[in-house]
Amino acid sequence: MAGCDTLATMDNSLFIRRAGEADIGVLVDFRLEMFRAMGWTDEGRLVELAERYDLYVRAAMVSRDFVGWIAELDGEAVGSVAVLWEVVPPTVRNLSGRQAYILALYVVPAARHRGIATQLLETAVGYAREEGADVVSLHYSPAGRSLYERFGFASSPEMRLFTDPDSASWAPVAPAHTDADDAD
Repeated sequence: MAGCDTLATMDNSLFIRRAGEADIGVLVDFRLEMFRAMGWTDEGRLVELAERYDLYVRAAMVSRDFVGWIAELDGEAVGSVAVLWEVVPPTVRNLSGRQAYILALYVVPAARHRGIATQLLETAVGYAREEGADVVSLHYSPAGRSLYERFGFASSPEMRLFTDPDSASWAPVAPAHTDADDAD
């Protein structure tokens, strides 16, 4: 089911469909809202991100390195998720060297706690499995951690060095897991 271009849910009011070129603006807007929800306040940097992300998504959709989905509730876009394909050197845990990176999982505040994020993640993970990913990775905000753990994602020993001082000083400030997060 995850590989389908359109997925209707049981109540038929939520549809998850593959994003096309006409949806790039929605994908960009939702990604910016995701960063704002995590506490990013530098609007100048977000404007620059929007321009660069738009160009990136356009090119990566053509090369099939990027696949996105839009969740629509009663005909209105309320969420999104994307899979980025990466090729890395083979390792003992990833012999193919092909891995999927899930990014930009976002649901508008008014549509949260209805299972939409769960269904978007199911779609992305299912697609990655169907396409043969040995590894699926992502980065999470504190508010989303429990959702990813329920899917079996585990913390890894990755470390990062940010050489840009503007990005190095920022960390997500979204609230940690709350009981309300389990309702999604």
